[in-house]
Amino acid sequence: MTTQSHALPLPGLDAQDPLAYLAALGCLLAATSQCQREGLPSPTLCFDLAGVPIPTLHGPWSSLDALARALMADLDEIAGRGPSGAARDRFLAFTYPDDKGNAVRDLKPPPKDFRILAETLIDAACPEDRRTADWASATLTDVATDGSKNAKPFALHFTAGQQRFLVVALELLDGADEKARPGSPKRPVDADDLRVALAGPWPHDRALKVFSWSPAQDRAYALRAVDPSNDQKLGTPGADWLALRGIGMLCSAPVGTQTHPEIHTSGVHGRWKTGTFSYPLWSLPMDADAARSLLRHPAVRPPRARDLEDGLARTLPRGVEVLTCRISRSDQGGYGAFSHPLRR
Repeated sequence: MTTQSHALPLPGLDAQDPLAYLAALGCLLAATSQCQREGLPSPTLCFDLAGVPIPTLHGPWSSLDALARALMADLDEIAGRGPSGAARDRFLAFTYPDDKGNAVRDLKPPPKDFRILAETLIDAACPEDRRTADWASATLTDVATDGSKNAKPFALHFTAGQQRFLVVALELLDGADEKARPGSPKRPVDADDLRVALAGPWPHDRALKVFSWSPAQDRAYALRAVDPSNDQKLGTPGADWLALRGIGMLCSAPVGTQTHPEIHTSGVHGRWKTGTFSYPLWSLPMDADAARSLLRHPAVRPPRARDLEDGLARTLPRGVEVLTCRISRSDQGGYGAFSHPLRR
């Protein structure tokens, strides 16, 4: 890695796909972590707003191959396979017992279980190492609960039933269980997967689980001649991993009354089954801290008539564009999906 800065386009991460946008955020976070380890200036990211919104990463990497290797080093560190010998990230390793005492790997724990985890993560977090605490604060609170009095997850929790969120994450890290999924490739995400995600086009040819954050992964029964539940979703796992990394840019907080608290996720508006997700694109290079602040801007939301009246839309910095996509959830199990976003 050199100290010279290069402008490296990431053509595979077209921000008109929410999965690709989240992956671009993940790329920025992972790249920032690697630069901190090397004592190098923080990388920055921007988007081409004149046409297809492709991101460009400004940093010490002169090729996609070199960047993919750096992102792979970040993944290995998170998985507990890095040279530092650090254990697997505690957020991804989080489990809680079900009614029978079996370990559950999802984001619907009893609030007290998450509170214990959150308190230890807050105590361990520091400005140079906040990844685990950011993941936790982006996805859960110890206040907002569902009908079963379990913690209600963040609005981008699109898995349901047997497709549990942290199981998907760990399959990306460790590969699929060949016995549980006969015939599926069981190798985990590697540097080649990451390079393919960055370079595009996405082949959608790997059988590792997905988070369903791409509109291309939606298989609505109403639009098909047969029940799609038995069709295996194929994806581009490098993109899903980077998107999971990018979730750390978001934040969630409890809102509402003390008796009926809800969870609010940055950029998300509306109800659980009929909400929207809005996200900003920016034309001038920003580092991870600036991008994190922009994601929380109150004008990053679907356009409203009164925004023009009170000037809210005009408070966005020059060179920022907002995309908005719908969130829908199936009645059968509550699986979530994004629509293709609209640009404004």
